Amino acid sequence: MRISSKQLFWMIATMQVSMTILLTIHPALIAAKQDSWLSMLSATLIGMFIAFICTRINRKYPGQTLVTYLPQLVGKWMAGFLFVIYGAFWFVVLAMVLLQYADFILATILPQTPIFVPVVAMLLVAVYVTRIGIEGIGRCSEVLGPFLLIIIILSLLLSIQDIQLKHILPFYVDSGWKVILKGSLPTSTFLGDCVMLVFLLAFLNHPDEGTKPAVFGVATTGLLTSAATFVLVTLFGSQMAAGQTYPFFNLVRYISVYNFFQNLDAILIPIWIIGVFMKVSLYLFVCTYGTAQVFNVAKWRRMLWIVTPIILLIAMLPRSYFDSSVFFPQKIAVPYIFPIHMLGVPLLLWGISSLKNKKNRDAHPQV
Repeated sequence: MRISSKQLFWMIATMQVSMTILLTIHPALIAAKQDSWLSMLSATLIGMFIAFICTRINRKYPGQTLVTYLPQLVGKWMAGFLFVIYGAFWFVVLAMVLLQYADFILATILPQTPIFVPVVAMLLVAVYVTRIGIEGIGRCSEVLGPFLLIIIILSLLLSIQDIQLKHILPFYVDSGWKVILKGSLPTSTFLGDCVMLVFLLAFLNHPDEGTKPAVFGVATTGLLTSAATFVLVTLFGSQMAAGQTYPFFNLVRYISVYNFFQNLDAILIPIWIIGVFMKVSLYLFVCTYGTAQVFNVAKWRRMLWIVTPIILLIAMLPRSYFDSSVFFPQKIAVPYIFPIHMLGVPLLLWGISSLKNKKNRDAHPQV
């Protein structure tokens, strides 16, 4: 199974952009108000840094996933501990992504549908493409990704005719860097899921070329989210925008050009579902392939029939929108998952691998 650098870019960008724009603008608006677009820029830099770290680790172990190189790096027992916490992280986040997707679908187009239906439907489609392997997911992202980005960019361009720049004033003074940084944390958590690069880079055709597409993929998502936040603030004002659960979705509904070009939400929802599909498929692949490697299962696709029911069971545990979209991001993802799984451990592994490589060079100097 092999993917190209271009496919890696589209996988990262397509996986992140839809849910980041839909779900993280609201908490940023509440925290940083008119400076929330600066919070998005800060989150973009953090996400790019995480992507850079992950690619640097994998360059030292080309063709290997986290499961295969971690015992060499930190020893058998520490590797086992990290397998557990990263496995729990990917399983739980995948379940929460499915629930957040279902919450949005029920809130917008299928209000009377049992939540079980959209969750199972998305999971079954993801299982189908995951069975093909990472190549199938890469090709899907390469074909569908441009449509997703074009629709988002078009929505923003059609909205700028009504913006009022006075809504972003006063600039920085009311917030300060601490508030702006606090507003960036929810978005950083979504952009930080590029930590799955520690798995995906093992399948890259040319491992040395992974840094640019990975970092650019995160940057594309972050900049589009920042642009969307800027348009929302200048169009509605920070107070009105913060009062909406899905502000970008309402922005698309607001678009009307000569009372003819409107109702773009009918296009946005299917396009947004494509982004969720890519995210679920990549998480499902990482969970399945990683579990198979941990338990030394040669035919990794067989693990799908064990992993999928577990994920479905976890997804059905939360009972409300509050559990999946408010409690989990604020009480678990931001204080624990982001600093430990997405930033702390990758930094630690990068430092250890750099020290080991330096010792090897000192012990075996080139003549």
